[in-house]
Parts: sequence; structure tokens; C-alpha cells
Amino acid sequence: MKKIISVILFSLIIVFTFSKVYVEDGMVVFEYEDRTANSVFVAGTFNNWSTSAWGMDYRDGVWIYVTNLQPGVYEYKYVVNGTDWYEDPESPDYVPDPYGGRNSKFELVLEDGELKIVGGEAQEGKASIISGKYEFGLKTKLEEETGFFANPEVKNEVVLSINPNVQNADLELKIGASSLNDSFQFKVYGMKALWMQEHLSLGAFYKTAINPNYNFDYENPETELPGFGFILNYSDFYVGADLLLTQENKVKFLTFADGSFYDFRVGLLFDTVEATSLVIRGEAYNFFTELNLEDWEFNSVLIGYEKADSFGASFLYAALDEYLTVKGFGVYNDFDLDGAIYYETTGENFYAFQIGGGYTLLESYRIGGGLYFNGDGKSGFNLNFKLENEDFPVKVKVGFGNNIKVDAKPFNPDDKYFTLSVAAEF
Repeated sequence: MKKIISVILFSLIIVFTFSKVYVEDGMVVFEYEDRTANSVFVAGTFNNWSTSAWGMDYRDGVWIYVTNLQPGVYEYKYVVNGTDWYEDPESPDYVPDPYGGRNSKFELVLEDGELKIVGGEAQEGKASIISGKYEFGLKTKLEEETGFFANPEVKNEVVLSINPNVQNADLELKIGASSLNDSFQFKVYGMKALWMQEHLSLGAFYKTAINPNYNFDYENPETELPGFGFILNYSDFYVGADLLLTQENKVKFLTFADGSFYDFRVGLLFDTVEATSLVIRGEAYNFFTELNLEDWEFNSVLIGYEKADSFGASFLYAALDEYLTVKGFGVYNDFDLDGAIYYETTGENFYAFQIGGGYTLLESYRIGGGLYFNGDGKSGFNLNFKLENEDFPVKVKVGFGNNIKVDAKPFNPDDKYFTLSVAAEF
């Protein structure tokens, strides 16, 4: 009888609970719903299966834990009330545990500088270690005198990514070719070879981000230069350094530190590539601020709020470049809206603003456009149509109008273009 009751209770837990693991803003998020639990911990290979190290926070019926993790393969379970172990019913993958059950499993990978979670189905669907993308672009200018389009620019680009599946390593090579009209160029887009351990990763790279926790608005020097780097991590704290080789054959260095606790995150970056730059970034409850010092002189400050796929706003004051910008976006159901204001703090106090938006139909077709106006009395517009769906590997975008950038100077409203772009991943 007790056994039957236990089975029934276990079944009810499975029915009335949900859990998931995903990546948001470079952080790995574990969620587990259990309104009756007194405590929930997430235990796995990332914390030596500790039943007390990673305590989850309870928010509106859901237990949540947010952490930084290096790319790799991880196994985990949830520990409820200190004694009850449960697998993740929505886990990307599973492996047998030593006790006749299953451990939840996922693989964290770094693709194009962004962390992503893949599981068994994703691995099976990606049978080859080679992936790639192809992009086609057409741009032609409208001649006001004739009413015809002229001087077309045709661009083609193919990039192949080779990612050997080697245990305790993160290997990648990106090669390809690009063309502008009839001129072709073959090149290496990036590569990296990292040795990965639980608390340490180190290796060489070429124009490829190796720091999975890089969340600064400041441009990442790793994506522009070759170098050697290492990252140490313990729990939610990371520290690392890079030696970088510039185009002038000078050796520069970059160091960083990043730490998270509860809903707070603090990052520190020290860079000597272009100048001696110190960047400090703080995040809490979807708010963020970033302070930049250049050669120990105040350079810029960025303040903002962003809730993914919903609403965001930011303010940037660049003291050395003497301008400020205000940007924002909002998404409601199938509608999206964005805008920006640019203002120069010296000279003639030039200013400009733009606003854009769109509507997505049937989750695949987006119709949008934008308007532009500046302090010189010049205005512009553009219209665009985009076909994009997660289940369709080809993306198509068609546009007509001005090239609108809020900080563009000079701006000629007579320059109107027809554009067509096609992108496919394989």
C-alpha cells in the first residue's frame, strides 16, 4: 500500500511540475517548479554533485538558479527537500546514472560568440562536424534622373565552420570566401584551440571570442586579433587574461573578472590594445550600467534597462567623442517598435532621430519600415519585408529607401537603394 501511494505521489509530482535549462544574456538558467517544496538545489558535474552548494531561489512558484558556465557537457539533477533526487523532465538529453536511473544532460557550446545549449536531438541532427552559411546581397541605387536602378553591387559570402568533437577541448576553424561583383577573396575568418577542464581553460585563438562571459558593450578585442588566453572559474566567479598580437606586431594584454551573486553581476575589463582602457559593468534586476575610462580619463557611461524580447532602453554619454545617444525598443505580441536619438554636445549641436517598427504575420513574414530626421532639415525613410522562420533554413529580406543610421553624417535624402539579401545555414 505504501509503495502504491509513493508511486501515485511521484506521478503527481511529474504531472504538476515543470523544469527547464536555457541561456539568457550569457548566463545558464535552471528553472524548476514545485510549489510544495521547502528547498531545491541543483546538483551536477559542474559542482561535484554537491547537494548544498547551488541553492535555488523561489519566485512565484518557480525555483530559479542562474550561473556562469564554460562550454562543455554537463549532467545534473534537482535535489528537493535535501533528500529527493529528480531528473529534469524537459532535459535536452539523458544518460544512465550508477543507480539504475537517469541523469539529465546538456551540452553548452559557443557559436559566433554566443552560448547555446544543445542536446541529444541537436547532436543527432548535426551529424557532421562541418556547418556553414551562405549569404547573398544585392544593392543598387535609384537614379533620380532616369527612374532606373544603376551601379549594382553584388556580394556573395560562404563561411564553413569546422568543430571537431574532442573531449576536454574546444576546437573551431572558420574559413570561407567572399566576393564583391567579380572580385573573390579567400580567407580565414577565425579559429581557436582550447584545452578545457572543470576550473580552467586555456589555448590560442585568431579573431574568435573565447570568453563565454563577455557581456560588455565595449568591443571585444578577441574578435579582431590573434592571441593566447586562459580563464579560471570557481562557482560563479571568473578571471582571465589574454596576450594579443596587434597589426603592428606589438604584444598587448587584456584581463577581465566577472562575478555573480543572487541577482547581481559585476564585470571588470582592463585592455591595452588601442589605449589603456578600464571598463566596469554592473547588472541587477535587468538594469545595467557600464563605465569606460580611457588612459585614466573619463570616456563614456552607459545606463539602461533591458528585458529580453519585451522592452529595453539605454542612454550613452561619450565625453571624449562629445555626443550622446538614447535608444529604446518594445515588443508587444506581433508588433515591434524601436527608436534612437543622437545629439552632439559641441559645435553646432547637430542632432538626429529615427523611429522604426514592424508587424510579423503568421510568425514568418515581417513588414516594417523606418523614418529619419536631423537638425539640418533632412529626412529619409525605408521600407522592408523579411521572411524568416526557425523551421526554414533560408532567410530573405527585401528593402527600399535610404540607409538610415541615427549618427550618419552627412546624410543625403536623394540616395535611395533597392536591397535584396538571402541567407542560408547548413
